[in-house]
Amino acid sequence: MPQRSLPLECILNILHILSQEHDTDTMARLLCVDKTICAAALSFLYDDCLNIKMHTFRPVSNKNPGDTTSQLIRTLLRQVHPQSRIPDVLRIAYLSQDCHHPQETIELPIPVFKYGHFMRKIVPDQELGRYVFDFIRNSPLIDYATTHQLYDKYDAQGLIYDAHDRDDSLVCALGLDVRRQLTWVLCEDYLESITTVSIPLTDIERYIEHMDQLKSLSKVLFKVEKKVYTSEFYYMDISQEKREQLRKELESERDRLFEVMIQFIQQHTSIHKNVLQYVEVPDHYVLPKTNQYSNEDVQFKVLSLLPPLHNPRSINKDNWSRLLARLSDTNLDNVESIKLSRFGWTISEEKTLHILNSQPPFLPRCRSLKQLEIETMGPDMFHWAVLEKKQKEAKHRQESIMSQHLSSWQHVHHNNLVPLQSVKLIHKTPLEPIQELNDIAFAFSDTLEECIVNDKWDNSRTVSTDLGTAPRVVHGHGWTLPRLRVLDFEAFYSQAHFDLDSLQRFCNLESLRLTDMITTYTHRDIRSWPSVNFPHLKKLDLVGSSALYFNLDSLHHLPSLEHLSLGLPKLHHGFYIPSPEDMNRDDSNKPDSHNTTAEDHGSSGGPLLSEGYQSVGRRPRFTWDWYLPNLRELDLNAVFAYKFDFQWLQHLPKLQSLQLNTSSSQDGLHERSIASKDLSRGSHSQRQQHEDGGHRIWNHYLSSPTLEKIQLLGHWTIDSKALEILCLLVAPNLSRISFGASCVGHTLEELVALSRKMLCKVSWCLDRWFNDEEIQNVGLVSMLREEDHRKHPISYSLLGRQVWDVTEP
Repeated sequence: MPQRSLPLECILNILHILSQEHDTDTMARLLCVDKTICAAALSFLYDDCLNIKMHTFRPVSNKNPGDTTSQLIRTLLRQVHPQSRIPDVLRIAYLSQDCHHPQETIELPIPVFKYGHFMRKIVPDQELGRYVFDFIRNSPLIDYATTHQLYDKYDAQGLIYDAHDRDDSLVCALGLDVRRQLTWVLCEDYLESITTVSIPLTDIERYIEHMDQLKSLSKVLFKVEKKVYTSEFYYMDISQEKREQLRKELESERDRLFEVMIQFIQQHTSIHKNVLQYVEVPDHYVLPKTNQYSNEDVQFKVLSLLPPLHNPRSINKDNWSRLLARLSDTNLDNVESIKLSRFGWTISEEKTLHILNSQPPFLPRCRSLKQLEIETMGPDMFHWAVLEKKQKEAKHRQESIMSQHLSSWQHVHHNNLVPLQSVKLIHKTPLEPIQELNDIAFAFSDTLEECIVNDKWDNSRTVSTDLGTAPRVVHGHGWTLPRLRVLDFEAFYSQAHFDLDSLQRFCNLESLRLTDMITTYTHRDIRSWPSVNFPHLKKLDLVGSSALYFNLDSLHHLPSLEHLSLGLPKLHHGFYIPSPEDMNRDDSNKPDSHNTTAEDHGSSGGPLLSEGYQSVGRRPRFTWDWYLPNLRELDLNAVFAYKFDFQWLQHLPKLQSLQLNTSSSQDGLHERSIASKDLSRGSHSQRQQHEDGGHRIWNHYLSSPTLEKIQLLGHWTIDSKALEILCLLVAPNLSRISFGASCVGHTLEELVALSRKMLCKVSWCLDRWFNDEEIQNVGLVSMLREEDHRKHPISYSLLGRQVWDVTEP
């Protein structure tokens, strides 16, 4: 046999990837290569063989997972020795066809390998149980249960949930019993090697008796399979006294089962120290209309019994509750990442905050922290970092003075500060996190690269959407962050303002996003910012007041910009756009925004906060001559989209995506039209003369060869002539065009004819409906089956290619 070209380590890595993708078909083929690869593949194939995903991989998806599961279970049961240890319910279900003589089993071939040696996880999951129940309905087990009166036995054990539906309740009880017995039979011979198991609390005593053998058990999923909750009794026609009696009995039984579960964990952790790492408490969910979890006290007690996390490198929702239970005992020196979008993971937020407030802060113990995503915990959240930084600077100054009197060979050692590089604060209090942000900027000024602030929506708080009345808070005053690359600030309840002098000092800024909920304004409320210069900025996303204040002349100084988004938050019926009369009147009275003085701006570079401040409004200057050589995505809405001039395309040589949304909250006032003259080169008079002359010369039109996607939303009118020029001459490489419901001026027949000219290279998405007769007349063919006809949107093909998406009402 030729020698393998790949070492065994590479083969194991390949098998690991195949098992992650549940590619049982490929792993089964590898069994035929040689003995070494066969043994390696078996360990991955049977490691978690009862996982339903191992039986539903795409190449074998035409097979019923229940059939493959039954064959697998038969093979595993055939290896149990002696066979007398197999309970009758398993024997009848899988190994016998005679319910009256369960000892007479089906003749099956003897398995080649001891497959049980390779099993590490025995968890018959919920989805697999559905196939087991379907299998039971068609097996002799129903006759066996009827003959041996198993219904009464299961009812006494609390496995019958619905006494009104006797047949289905019996099938469910049989399925639970089969899964319970199957788990134990498969585990019994391999208890020492099992790492993960699902244990019903009604069957936990058998596992406790063999506790000394469970030396590899690291993960346990406890299940409550008997009736121990009272919700179903509230719909029964019984007296209040009887209902109360049943409630007390069930709560007592539930408490007993949880005590046995805790006893199991205590014994295992005392015999096999630091082995058990994960425990899933049954029926742990959020109670309706509350922020509390069911069985929360039990969950926390279970977590406190587990060993503390061993030198964790990251903290997230998966290990946060376990860390919280053993917070004081856990070494956090190696933690590099904390990602907690909220505190309430398996433990309620109220209990979490109580635990955190009763102990010293845990963030100072994370000495290797680089990424932080967390809710704000008060203005003093980062005060410890400020003190460390001040002590470091004071010590450095003192040592610098002392070093002048020391010999040159002596070296001064400094204690390292926390190297925080990325921070994301999530706050939901009425007050802005001003102190927290200032502390972060001061304490981590040498390392901070990303600063993101998200405001958590709270329906109980009032949102100010008017530019003249919303509170103004200037952030970032005095910040010096030379390494900052990303600044993302979101404010729902105030204006998102940043000190412009500080922004100018962020020389390496690559992404800037400022968002607030300002939706309405008057031009007297707008005070244009001075022009800013960000040579490395690649993404600029301004929504709300920041978009209105932004000096558009700054676009002349953003040579690296790749993504630009300007607009306002959307109202219920569209964006607020001033009436054309107001905009024309303000344009005629508007002073030159270049001639701004110090009186128009605060000393910090942002808008003045004085209530008595009155100045002439500074509206954006839409010159559309900004040259952005690297811009690829342009997204404009509200007044920015309404004022858009297609002449700008000749200054955007790499533009790939253009989105314009003029949806207005005032119907009929903001309609835009696109004619061939709008797509011509030159000044307005030259374009008008060209239109009147009727000359159609290719080089008279704009050219945007890199443009691939266009989306027009709002009231747009584009006739077929302009649309043909846009698709064939201006942007010949378009691949997708999206029109909103109010985009008119052309018919479906004209669009299909244009699509034929373009050889169906463009995919159209129309947010409007056409009847079946119109669709058939133009030659479109539906690509959906009859049963999928109600899906949205409906896709159609033309000349054999899928090029249409039409949304039905």
